[in-house]
Amino acid sequence: MNRDESDIKDRGRVLITGAASGIGLATALKFAAEGWQVAAVDIDGEALRRNLGETDGVVLMLPVDISDREAMATAVAAAVERMGGLDCVVANAGVHARNTLLTITDEELDRLLRINIVGTVNTLRCTAPQLCSAGSGSIVLTASDQAFIGKPGNFGYGLTKGAIAQLTRTAALELAPHGVRVNAVCPATVSTPMVDKIFADAHDAGGGEVDAMWQEERGLFPLGRVCRPEEVADAIFFLGTQAGFCTGSLLKIDGGLTAG
Repeated sequence: MNRDESDIKDRGRVLITGAASGIGLATALKFAAEGWQVAAVDIDGEALRRNLGETDGVVLMLPVDISDREAMATAVAAAVERMGGLDCVVANAGVHARNTLLTITDEELDRLLRINIVGTVNTLRCTAPQLCSAGSGSIVLTASDQAFIGKPGNFGYGLTKGAIAQLTRTAALELAPHGVRVNAVCPATVSTPMVDKIFADAHDAGGGEVDAMWQEERGLFPLGRVCRPEEVADAIFFLGTQAGFCTGSLLKIDGGLTAG
């Protein structure tokens, strides 16, 4: 953030949503470490400042509710003005809630749809025109292993991540003539604050000890562990910057979970 404009003008330019923690934070740090200019978006402005405020390369920190299209459009305009354009967009922000078809509440369903689907669509609708006008660029979305398999107790979340996978395919076809690639990462369980909260909430609801839940979760994967945020960030960076002939791809990052 301390570099002059002349020092950063030739660096790649990326906007990342959900950048204050977990996968989004790891991705912001990855792009910054690789020499990119980063516009970091998250609803939690304090967490953005705490986790990214001293990171060289993070040129903007924008506290935004992605489900508010007008606010998202304002944030994108600020990012374009500050960085001089966009080369990559990482539509990562999302929320989780455990529920079933029989237990999901109207409030839970509305929140999952509003943030995970509408918020993602808002992000793409506000950024894709910038990429298309430049005739190049890429978009990477965060889907889930639940784009491929069902998981009991994840009805609403799985519904939204399946939609993200389909959105990726269609957007890839629509934006390809404009020179813009669209891909998605599909991680399984990742060691993030969001998953910590899921297990903590399950514990509070009488679901057992958190350490035992983590042990059981690790046992689901042929590799014997869960994913690290940095591993997803590496995949996002690859799809966003290096995978020049990949579009419409859904990249599994699941430790072999869906291989059998």
